[in-house]
Amino acid sequence: MKSFVVAPLPGSIPYENRRSIRVKARFSGMKFIDFLGEYHPPTPRDAWLGWINAGEILIDSFPVRAERIVREGDHFTHVMSDVVEPDVNSAITILHEDDSIIAVDKPAPLPIHPSGRFHRNTLSWMLERYYDGEKLRVAHRLDANTTGVAVLCRTAGAAGFVQPQFERREVKKLYLARVSGTVPWDEHRCDLSIAHASDVMKRRLSVGARVTCPSGQEARTDFKVIQRLPDDTTLVQAIPLTGRTNQIRVHCWSLGFPILGDLLYLQDKQIGEQQTHTMTDPPMCLHAHQLTFCHPESKTPVTYQSPPPKWWGDIAKSVAK
Repeated sequence: MKSFVVAPLPGSIPYENRRSIRVKARFSGMKFIDFLGEYHPPTPRDAWLGWINAGEILIDSFPVRAERIVREGDHFTHVMSDVVEPDVNSAITILHEDDSIIAVDKPAPLPIHPSGRFHRNTLSWMLERYYDGEKLRVAHRLDANTTGVAVLCRTAGAAGFVQPQFERREVKKLYLARVSGTVPWDEHRCDLSIAHASDVMKRRLSVGARVTCPSGQEARTDFKVIQRLPDDTTLVQAIPLTGRTNQIRVHCWSLGFPILGDLLYLQDKQIGEQQTHTMTDPPMCLHAHQLTFCHPESKTPVTYQSPPPKWWGDIAKSVAK
């Protein structure tokens, strides 16, 4: 293992960020401002209008009008000057590296790939600079606020072998979590389906929250209680058998035991206003502890493991091995 800290943070030095916006067939015929609302719902309409009126969104180097009718294949560029991204935790540990893959112990908060307010202050950007500009391919999703094992592929061939294993649900994942409340059961399988927040739940939609829904996507998580603590929290192991966005967080929240420190999925089935944590927020107690999949070179199972975090506690560490 080897560890390093990226300093200064690459996204904390003001820079010009040019982001592409492409129009898919289903949006053809819409007004540009209406398309933008569908393209990225979390961004307020007034923010898009402000950028449009400032001439910061272009097509063929010319500013775009809000009333322009978009067509399939249109390619717009959003030019953002003097961008400074929020601070992140850049203390990264390399758990394993070979010619095909890199397994890292991801800190938090740190997004894996560019999205929203983050572009350079992301794991993939930092690692591509650490590995001399290699084009790395993220093998799977891991929330910005979640710590633990993340895997990136170094070649297209490796990505073509590893990524489908996640899609086919062949990868074995083990998470550690500390939840609010005293969980009454010892083991439990949660199979509540998960869907995006509905259009009538505007506040939830604006922060990208997911909720359980009978008509949603199939989702299944196995939980096992490890220790009930005197502060009315519980340590649990979670094994997601499907790979929906925010699955463990949503299932814990729906069962009445939200993840401790989660700023989005709160107590009493409430939804918060904040998705990604800041450096000063308490940690979200969800950790990707172990990942097992078939290696692209040896074609045999390999397991990568990140040590339990501090909030897991010394007593329970031996159980997580």
